[in-house]
Amino acid sequence: LSQFSDPRAGHMCGGARPEPLLQAGMASVHGEGALARDGDGDYAHRDAERIQTENGWPAEEGIHRSSADHLAGVGLSSSSTAGRTSASRDRGAPDGVEGCASAQANEAPRNPFDEYRQVEPHISAPLRAGAYYYLINRRWYVEWLQWVGHPDTQSPKLHPMPDPVGLSGEVVLMMEHACGKDKIDESCPDKALRGGGTDSPTSAAKRTRTHSWTKERPGPINNRELLETEGSTALRKEVNEHQDYEIISEDAWNLIHSWYGGGPAIKRRAIQCPSGATQVELHGLRLKVYKSSDTEAPPLEVIESKLTTVKEFKEHICREMGLDTEKTRIWDYFNQKPYALIDDKPNDSLEACRIFDENPILLEEQTPQGAWKLDTKKESNVGSFNDDNDTSGGHFSYGASSSSADVPSIGTPIQRGVVGLQNLGNTCFMNSSLQCLSNIPPLREYFTSMEYKNSLNRNAYKTQGKLAEAFAALLSMMWRQDTTRVAPRNFKYQVGQFAEQFSGYGQQDSMELIEYVLDGLKEDCNRVTGAKPYIEVKEADGRSDEEVAAEAMDNYRRRSNSRIDDLFVGLFKSVVKCPAPPELCGRASVTFDPFLSAKLPLVTTAEQRMTQFSLTFVRDTCPPGASPVIQVTVKVSKDHSVKELIEAAAREVEGLRPQQCLLVEIWSKKVQKFFEEHEAIDNIRSDDVLVLLEVAEPKAFSVPSEQRWGVAHMGSENGDHSPTVAASLCGAIVYHREEASPDRIRELRGLPMFLSISKQVTGQELCKQVERKLREIVFGPGETLTQGWALYKVPKYSPTTEGTLISPDSTEPLDLRDSKENFVVEWTEDATLPSRLKKDEDMMNNVQSHRPDRGDGEQELSQLLKWFTEEERLGADDAWYCNKCKEHKEAFKKLEFHRTPPVLVLQLKRFQFTRWSRERLNTPVRFPLEGLDISPYCTESSRRNENSDPAKTTYDLAALSKHIGSLGGGHYVAYCRSSQDGEWYNFDDGMVRQVSAAEVEEDKVGAYVLFYIRRDHRPQAFGPPASSP
Repeated sequence: LSQFSDPRAGHMCGGARPEPLLQAGMASVHGEGALARDGDGDYAHRDAERIQTENGWPAEEGIHRSSADHLAGVGLSSSSTAGRTSASRDRGAPDGVEGCASAQANEAPRNPFDEYRQVEPHISAPLRAGAYYYLINRRWYVEWLQWVGHPDTQSPKLHPMPDPVGLSGEVVLMMEHACGKDKIDESCPDKALRGGGTDSPTSAAKRTRTHSWTKERPGPINNRELLETEGSTALRKEVNEHQDYEIISEDAWNLIHSWYGGGPAIKRRAIQCPSGATQVELHGLRLKVYKSSDTEAPPLEVIESKLTTVKEFKEHICREMGLDTEKTRIWDYFNQKPYALIDDKPNDSLEACRIFDENPILLEEQTPQGAWKLDTKKESNVGSFNDDNDTSGGHFSYGASSSSADVPSIGTPIQRGVVGLQNLGNTCFMNSSLQCLSNIPPLREYFTSMEYKNSLNRNAYKTQGKLAEAFAALLSMMWRQDTTRVAPRNFKYQVGQFAEQFSGYGQQDSMELIEYVLDGLKEDCNRVTGAKPYIEVKEADGRSDEEVAAEAMDNYRRRSNSRIDDLFVGLFKSVVKCPAPPELCGRASVTFDPFLSAKLPLVTTAEQRMTQFSLTFVRDTCPPGASPVIQVTVKVSKDHSVKELIEAAAREVEGLRPQQCLLVEIWSKKVQKFFEEHEAIDNIRSDDVLVLLEVAEPKAFSVPSEQRWGVAHMGSENGDHSPTVAASLCGAIVYHREEASPDRIRELRGLPMFLSISKQVTGQELCKQVERKLREIVFGPGETLTQGWALYKVPKYSPTTEGTLISPDSTEPLDLRDSKENFVVEWTEDATLPSRLKKDEDMMNNVQSHRPDRGDGEQELSQLLKWFTEEERLGADDAWYCNKCKEHKEAFKKLEFHRTPPVLVLQLKRFQFTRWSRERLNTPVRFPLEGLDISPYCTESSRRNENSDPAKTTYDLAALSKHIGSLGGGHYVAYCRSSQDGEWYNFDDGMVRQVSAAEVEEDKVGAYVLFYIRRDHRPQAFGPPASSP
C-alpha cells in the first residue's frame, strides 16, 4: 500500500496539493486533472479506432457520433432506464444515478480486507500509454478507503494507547476466522492488524484508531457531480484531480463497479506526450467544422484527441460529411477566418498545428473546375465561397499565415502595450501572468530588443531556447504600435510542450505559471552552458554575513547567470537552530539562499496550524426556551481527529456530553456519511455541511463487528467461538419530504431527525417516537402538530422513492436488520409544512463547514512581511536533521532579506493545500502602490552596507495578478501600470480599460501576486514618487 507523500512546503501557494490516493508512482498534473508520469515503460501504439469511441467523450446533439454509439462505447445503455443495474435498484441507488459498465453489480467479497487485496495491485501499477483509465468521485473513493481501513484516512496524531480501548481481541479473532491469519498479515491495510513486530494483532487491541465502527459499506458510485450535464460524460472544466476525483485503472474500476454499481462511467485513455511523459487525456478538443460551400450553416461538432494526426482527422471528417479527401483541403479557421492551411502537414498532430479547444475548422472544397478559392501564397483571401462558378481566386480579408504563430488583431490600442490577450480556453491565469511580466520594463526590453539572443542557450534542459523565443515573439507582437489584441497560440503551445500541467484547458494557478516561465527563461538565457559544476553549500561557521553572502551568490552564478537572475533573484539569510538546550547542543545553521519570490503567509505560523469549523448542532431533546438547532463554531488543530473536534464543540454547548454525539455530513439534504472518531479532520472539505447530533444512544448507530467484517461468529481470547448476539438497537434516520402531486415532485425538506430505536420496534411504537420527536424538535412554541403526515420506510440511498408505509396501528415488529435504517415523514399536500424545516434549510445553505483561521480581519502587507521574517518553530513534517544530535528536530527557523532584487515578486498565500483539501483565504490585504520599505525585514549587516541606500530597499508596485471568486471556478485578471504614460490599466483577457489608482488599492481580497520595482529602477513615466515634495 502506497503511503502519502509529505506536504511540499512552498509548492503552489506555499502549501501541498492534495496527494493521490492509492496511486504509487503517479505524479499529478494539477488543475487540468491529467495524471502524468515520466515514461520509460511499455507504451502501446495508437491504433486506428476513433478517439471519441475510445475515450468515451460525449456524443451530444450535433456531434458526429450517435448517442447510442457513444453510450455503447463507454459501456452505457442508450436507454434512460435500462442502464440502472439491478444491484443499484436493490440497494437503492442515489437519485438519478444510473448503472453503467456492467449490467449487474456482482456480490462483493465477504469483508473489506478481501476488497482491498483484490484492488490494490491494479491501483499501484504505473500509467501506461494506450491503456484506459476511469475517473471516480473522490468523495466516494475516500469513503471506500475508510471502509477498507486505509490508515492514511486517520488522524496522524493517533498512537498506541496503554489500555486496550480500541479493537478487541474478539474482532482480531473474527478477522482471522474470516480471512485466515496469514491473509490478515499479508493484506491488511493497517499495519496494526498485521502479524509480527510491535504492530501485531495483540498490540492492535491498544490502538485508538479502531475505536468507532459507525462506518458502513459505501453505496453505489456517484460520478454525476463531475460531469457537465446529465447524460453526458464531458468532464466539468473546474474539477481537479485529488480534490474532486481520482484516476484508477480499468481493472480496478471493473472490480469496484462490479461490487458497488452506480456510475456513470467516465472512461479516458492514456497518451504519450512529446516530452515522453504519459498522461490521461481528460478533455478532448471540441472542434467546429465548416464546409466552404456553406459557411453560414451550423457547423459539425466533433471531439478529437489532441494527438490525432491531420490525416486521420481529415479522413474521418470527410467520411462523416460525405466529402472526397482528394477534393478538399483542411484549414485552421481561427476566429472564423482561414488562418492557416494545415492540409500540408498530414503527419502532424492537431496540437502541433496549434489547434485549440473550440477551434473552428474549415474544409475547403474544390470548384467543379478543380481549382481552389483560397490562395496560400497571397497576403489575403477575400471573396465568397458560395459562387461555385467563380474561378478567379477571390480573397478572404485575412492573411494566410503559419499556424505556429501568435495571432494579432490590428488597430489602434489605448496605449502602446495596452493590449488584450484572447482566452484560448481557461487560459485567464496565463493571460494575467503574461500581462504582469510584459509590464516589467527591463524584462520586456531585454526580449523585445532581441538582446536575449546574445545569450540564447540551445542546450537548455527541455526548452532548448524555444521558450525564450516564444516569449520574445509574443512581447514584440504585444508592443507593436498597431496591435490591440493577441491570441497567444504559439506561446500556449510551447509552454504545454515543456510542462504538461499547462498543456490542457483546466484552470491553473498564475503564480505557478509565473515561476515556471521565469525559471525557463533563466535557463534559456543562461550564460552558463554545458555541464554545471557541483557546489556544496557551505554554512557560515562564524564567518561574516558579507563573506558568506558573496560566496553564496558567486556559487549561484556559476550555475545560473542570466539577465533574469539579475532582475529577479535575491538572497535570504536562513538561520536554523536546534531546540536542544545550548549546554546539550547549541547547533545553529546559517546559510544564504537565492530566491525568485517571497511567499507571504496571511496568518501567523501558529494560526496556520489551526482551522475553524462551523457545525450545525441538533439537540436530542430541547430544554424550555432553547433552540433545537444552533450553530457552533470551534477552532482546532489541523492534525486533530474527529473525536477532538466533537469534544471541542461539546465544550461550546452547556451540558453537552461528547459521548452522546455523532458527526455527520449532509449533502443534498441527505446523510452522506457518518464520521468515525479516529478520522483526520483534514478529510473534511470546506464545502462539506457538518451536523453534530446529540443522540440518546450513539451505539445504536454503530455497525456490529460481525456485520462489518462479514463474520457470523466471534470468539473469545481462548479461541472458543460462540454465536454472536445481534445488537438490539439501531439508528433511525428520519427525513422530511413533501407529498408528490401532478404539479410537484417528492422533495426533501429541512434536516433529518435521528432516533435510537429497537430492531424489534412495532409500527405503532415507531410512529409514536417520531411524533414525540416532531413535537420536541420540529414544531416550535405556539405551533400545533398537524395530522397531515405519514411515515414510510425507504431504501438507504433513495429517500425520495415511495417506500413502504408504516401503519401507526400495527403491533407487528418491523424486524429491522441494519445498523442504520432510513425512514421519511411525508407531509401531505394539505398539511402546513413546519416553519422549522425552512429555517433549517436556510441555515444549511449559509454555512461553510470550515476554513483556515484568517486572523483578525484586514492585514497590512507590512504585517505579512513581519510574520514572514519572524522566527518560527518547524512542525514534525518539516523536521530538520541536527548533525550534532544525530536526529531530526523540530527546530527554530528565521528568514531575513539580505540581497534585494530589482524586481521583487510577492505572493500572498491565499490558497492552502493539504493532501485532502484546498482552501482559499479571503483575508483583505492592504498594500502600498508606492514606497514599500522592506529595510525592517533585512539583515542588520545588509542595512549597514549593501542596503544602506534607501533606494535599494524601497519599492513601487508595477503589476498585480488578481484572483476572483472561488478556488475551483475562479477567474484571473491583471492590473498593470504602463511604463509609457504611468497610468493604471485593467487587463481582463481580451478586454482592457484604464482605471484609477484608487481602484487598484481597493482590491484587497483579490490581490494575489504583486510585482514591485525597486526605486532605483523606477520607470521615468511613473513620474516622481508620491512621497517626494
